[in-house]
Amino acid sequence: MSWEGSLGGWAPGNNESRHWDDNDYTEIIFTGCTMFGAVGKSAGVKLWQSIPFSFDKDMGTQTFYNCFNSPTSSTRAWWNVHHEGGDKRYFTIPQLNGSIYTRATVSVKTVYVDTDLAD
Repeated sequence: MSWEGSLGGWAPGNNESRHWDDNDYTEIIFTGCTMFGAVGKSAGVKLWQSIPFSFDKDMGTQTFYNCFNSPTSSTRAWWNVHHEGGDKRYFTIPQLNGSIYTRATVSVKTVYVDTDLAD
């Protein structure tokens, strides 16, 4: 299962992505990152495993840098981990430029999520 979309005006910790069916491999690609309110250097992307009737599981954060270089530059990260009892995943952006305390927001021209390890 894969999907493509975009992000507009996300501040640290204020949004979560759409949820998708997955419990093993997740690859996320951001292309064309733009930051407003600060010079764009990085965005922390945290993957979550949705756990029905319990607290969601933090699957770890990866920092996206390269997508800020130009409108066509991309950053790719993947999580190859399984969590028992999970059924869906989603991501949040808990930090911009390494800080959770900023008034800056980030927009991403293209977000691509892939759940197929084979490609």
